[in-house]
Amino acid sequence: MKTSSLPSWRRLGFWLALALALSQLSNAVRVAFGSHAYSAYMGLPLANPQDAAWVSVYALRALFMGSFAGYLLLTHQYRILSVMALFALVMPLGDFYLVWNAGGSATTLARHALIAVVLVAAWISLARLARVQLAATPS
Repeated sequence: MKTSSLPSWRRLGFWLALALALSQLSNAVRVAFGSHAYSAYMGLPLANPQDAAWVSVYALRALFMGSFAGYLLLTHQYRILSVMALFALVMPLGDFYLVWNAGGSATTLARHALIAVVLVAAWISLARLARVQLAATPS
């Protein structure tokens, strides 16, 4: 098998993983500046102001996921990042379904669909990067 001499930071999978990690971290920060505004942005505005705590619960999970993905990226754990991207599809697909059921806007639905497409691209490109990494590893 031919291996490429491109460093990992010059590959699509690296940049998609970085964008996804930063996206999760920015979600956590955005919630800190306004749970109500963020929930409306996601397509599920809060009906009751007391439900804002649930948006904070989401932010804590986003902080964990963004931090963990960043750690995996920094330590070149591309196989695990690939699987993480695949399993993470549950989030935008679930968000799409929830927003669709709530009668959300086409723009919000398109955003969730785009995130799913990016996760599929990340899954595929990170799996390729992991194969290149494995092939370059001395036996």
